Amino acid sequence: MHEKYITEGIVLGKKGVGEANTLVYIMTSELGLVRAKATSSRREASKLRYGLETLSRGRYTFVRGKAEWRLTGVDEVSRDLLGSTPSQRKRLGQVSKLLMRLVLGAEHTPELYKTVHGGFETLAHTEENADSVECVLVLRILAHLGYLPELPALAPFVESDRFSPELALQAAGSRKLLIRLINDSLQATGL
Repeated sequence: MHEKYITEGIVLGKKGVGEANTLVYIMTSELGLVRAKATSSRREASKLRYGLETLSRGRYTFVRGKAEWRLTGVDEVSRDLLGSTPSQRKRLGQVSKLLMRLVLGAEHTPELYKTVHGGFETLAHTEENADSVECVLVLRILAHLGYLPELPALAPFVESDRFSPELALQAAGSRKLLIRLINDSLQATGL
């Protein structure tokens, strides 16, 4: 019998596999980024179907198979991270794609999940200085993954998990430097 893992998570992306299955990427609080197969989830009668929308948040149940994770349950689904405007959804989608590119498999990373969850909540509910909030979120993700150099100029942006209007204004003032550091770090990853 396989062990079940139940954890909070955010759906970063998904794609159809075969006739009715879905491959789903879920950033979880206890397992890191999990790439799991949701069998028959595209069928109308599927209980998993409505918990797999991109940027949905909920409690997910996984089973580890020989070669892959399988998603077996979804509950407590919330769509509060979807954002209300197209620009909010676009920003959230860009950060989701970056996470899927940079995070390599399931690994216990509660600090990264906390940062991503807080950043997504802020991006989903703000329009003012949203570019700066996105910039700070990407900096923090890169810092958690070890891709960002430790510089004194970055300390105010990466040392806390809290997002505030003051921090967004400070990031707006240093935006050119921050974007250059992000691009240099991404280029150095080779991914």
